[in-house]
Amino acid sequence: MVFPPLSQALTHYDSHGRHRFHVPAHAGHGERLGASVFLSDPYRYDLTELDGLDVLSDPEGCLADSQASIASIFKVAHSFLLVNGATVGIEATLLASLKPGDKVLLPRNVHRSVVSGLVLTGAQPIWFLPERFSHWGLWGGVSLESIERELKKQPNIKALVITSPTYEGIGSDIKSIATLCRNKSVLLIVDEAHGSLWPLSDRLPQSAAHSLADCVIHSIHKSAGCLTQGALAHLPHHSRVSSAAYQQALNLLQTTSPSYLLMASIEACCHFWHSKEGQERLNNWLDQVLELRVQVPLLLKTLSLFEAENPQQAQLCDPSKLYWTHPQIQGDDWGSAFEEELKLAYESASPYGVLYLMNPGLENDDFKTFAGLMQKGEARLEASDSKTVSCQKALESQNPSVLIPELAFSPREAFFSESEHVNIENALGRIAHEMIVRCPPGIPVLIPGERISEAHLPFLPEHGIRVIQ
Repeated sequence: MVFPPLSQALTHYDSHGRHRFHVPAHAGHGERLGASVFLSDPYRYDLTELDGLDVLSDPEGCLADSQASIASIFKVAHSFLLVNGATVGIEATLLASLKPGDKVLLPRNVHRSVVSGLVLTGAQPIWFLPERFSHWGLWGGVSLESIERELKKQPNIKALVITSPTYEGIGSDIKSIATLCRNKSVLLIVDEAHGSLWPLSDRLPQSAAHSLADCVIHSIHKSAGCLTQGALAHLPHHSRVSSAAYQQALNLLQTTSPSYLLMASIEACCHFWHSKEGQERLNNWLDQVLELRVQVPLLLKTLSLFEAENPQQAQLCDPSKLYWTHPQIQGDDWGSAFEEELKLAYESASPYGVLYLMNPGLENDDFKTFAGLMQKGEARLEASDSKTVSCQKALESQNPSVLIPELAFSPREAFFSESEHVNIENALGRIAHEMIVRCPPGIPVLIPGERISEAHLPFLPEHGIRVIQ
């Protein structure tokens, strides 16, 4: 049988026996995380909004009960099932919270979905740069002091959006920031997509869901292990966002034909982690993660693991995200070599380094495998005597993500402006009509309405870019 293209690509990926240290968090083994038996026969239970199955846009039956049970597990006032990923949850939050012209304070490392929310709402972004670990090529957390400083400069801020933890697991002191925002009458929206397990264990950093934040988004498939695209939005207790307003915003964006299999996998995943079996697995998993973080660096000579700089920062970081760098070889070079030669599949790679995820769907043997393959891979790098030199300082100086470009039009104005396509050589100084994003992790390099600088040119698509006429 000849498979069509996508089916062929999926079966090809699976047939190569890769060791999966990437999303989704189930690592290809949903049965380990309490996936219900019907997921093994998906077509039988691939149902829609039929009698007895409720309506997601106006839940009053089983879906309302499911969301209430999940809210109880996460200890929040309201939870919403998301079948379009965390993206739709973030977009709906902005739509429920902001109106055209409202100023929203944003660190430069927000996800592209926040920019989509700006287009939808017509809100005005006020950008600032969060902490940056230049040597590692990583965004750090957002400090309380930086928020205080920005709010003094911009007194009419309506909302603040923060990514915590970052893609690589670095968190911010949301508790203190939430208290400041509450005192300043600023709404706080937290993209906690990569920290879905945080509310479910006191051994992980404190979740924004248990703070004075107004809305918290979790990407359940990324770090808790449901089917891909499954996510949750939460309104914590004392949230200033109306649940009715949020539901209305969600209904404008989310499909009217939600996957009941996907919603059931979200529900099953949440209830599993709340169960005795789930908590035991969670604790064993964390034991393995913490042991690996100590043992593997001792086995390696040149590869370096990113670690928090102090105990306070460590309390805000997710230990299951392992980010490695090599002093001479670019990350996307050695990461790709490890995957091709050793079947060690990574989550993401850049010139700076490589990110591996120690997902809760992994077993104890997977951790041993990872340690052995990293040691074997490093030995191959040394034997190859590679001459590739990666100067972190040079990389950082060429990185347009660390700049705040001139905003000539609001993202919404730019999106609805007349546009034309230009080649790279004709793009300098023009106003971007489209978003340029490196994905993963989905952080924009350039957004609609920003002026294209020389630093942006190497990051533009080879075919060019659409700009405002």
